[in-house]
Amino acid sequence: MASSSSSPPRNDKKMYDVFLSFRGEDTRDNFTSHLYSALCQNNVETFIDNDLKRGDEIPESLLGTIEASTISIIIFSEKYASSKWCLDELLKILECKRNYGQIVIPVFYRVDPSHVRKQIGSFGDSFFMLEERFPYKMRNWRSALTEAADLSGFDSCVIRPESRLVADIANEVLERLDDTFQSESKDLIGVEWRIKEIESLLRTGSAGVYKLGIWGIGGIGKTTIAGAVFNKISRHFEGSYFACNVRAAEETGRLDDLRKELLSKLLNDRNVKNFQNISVNFQSKRLARKKVLIVFDDVNHPRQIELLIGRLDRFASGSQVIITTRDKQVLTNCEVDHIYQMKELVHADAHKLFTQCAFRGDHLDAGYTELAHKALKYAQGVPLALKVLGCYLCGRSKEEWESAMRKLEIVPHMEIQEVLKISYDSLDDSQKRMHDLLRAMGREIVRKESIVDPGKRSRLWHDEDIYEVLKKNTVSSNRFLIVSCLFYIYISSLSEFFFLTKYRLNNA
Repeated sequence: MASSSSSPPRNDKKMYDVFLSFRGEDTRDNFTSHLYSALCQNNVETFIDNDLKRGDEIPESLLGTIEASTISIIIFSEKYASSKWCLDELLKILECKRNYGQIVIPVFYRVDPSHVRKQIGSFGDSFFMLEERFPYKMRNWRSALTEAADLSGFDSCVIRPESRLVADIANEVLERLDDTFQSESKDLIGVEWRIKEIESLLRTGSAGVYKLGIWGIGGIGKTTIAGAVFNKISRHFEGSYFACNVRAAEETGRLDDLRKELLSKLLNDRNVKNFQNISVNFQSKRLARKKVLIVFDDVNHPRQIELLIGRLDRFASGSQVIITTRDKQVLTNCEVDHIYQMKELVHADAHKLFTQCAFRGDHLDAGYTELAHKALKYAQGVPLALKVLGCYLCGRSKEEWESAMRKLEIVPHMEIQEVLKISYDSLDDSQKRMHDLLRAMGREIVRKESIVDPGKRSRLWHDEDIYEVLKKNTVSSNRFLIVSCLFYIYISSLSEFFFLTKYRLNNA
């Protein structure tokens, strides 16, 4: 997509939905411009090369853009084959089709498909003008033209008027992108059924603006789910925007830039970005006429949404707003219509995700079964924990796995801990009880109160630390710590008592 702030993360790392290949002198100011406009109006992220000064060699950046596109549309015009640039683009497009399964749609604009296929007629005349300069390339170009012309495409001589041709191509692109999304979502583990659940909630929205909250701890997959839903349905709205990392934008003083980006995208008005003091209220009438989809990702206070867009009911009927957060109260304050709680992955999905990360595939190494079970138990079905832990353990020996799991029982993995700490900090005192990973994170915070001397910590829970403190008599003046140590002694005594009783009964 065009910008990281307006686009959710996508698993295929595609920058554009469509790449347009055309000869500028033939179609830039007429057919190609109309097709580009139609695709953009349907929220199809489309790349068009507007550089009028072209040399013979295509820059690597443009070749990378072709590779990073889901669909390539080749507009064959009468003099398309007279351009070495266009023909080299064609070679790259067909290479991406073979290597990455890129979708290729040929459009025969005022040229006979058979003339392209056989390089005859005026189309062929233009092509063979290059033979003197590039004899070594003619064979590959000829083969590429034949291959592309054999693909199913659109003929401007058959589909008339031009407005209908443009509309038919745009509809074909939307259908192909929807098909692509379905196959992509299957690669996201434990996501497909969640997407269907959220879609069903969005479809039940009544007249007006429907607001959906997605709530869960950090690392549980809220952004992934919201991004997948956004990618699937955004084309059905007049305007759409995915506001990534709203909390971080406020913390780094970037909310104003994010607001300008949001308004520019929704209103399809680039000039908005140039205004020094842009007012949301000033644009309210324009926004009220548009059916939009907005995702506010990782919100931790309602004021952030207020600063970005003002009131959420200002849009046209049928608009939808999705808010992801770690704090349920935020959703209550925003008066969302429904709260969807993200829960941990079921065991089968957790096992599959961990195996992919830890063993670079779908199959678990038989010798690691017990260790993998311990890792899965530690991660508790949290996708972030599964990914981080799996990648950390990947390629390590059994001895290293065993050592790592022993350490994790005492000290949580730092990357997982940092994400979960943000979730914990956002809770009020009555909510600070929670997931096992949050408990582990809390214990690590306490451990850091005094790494060397456990006796100076506010709490103790590990039996070795408690034993060491009592043995060396280094208990601090903290009453809670003293009580916790005495409680440990009491519990230990009870355990010994029950063990001895059972032993005596069994040997009576």
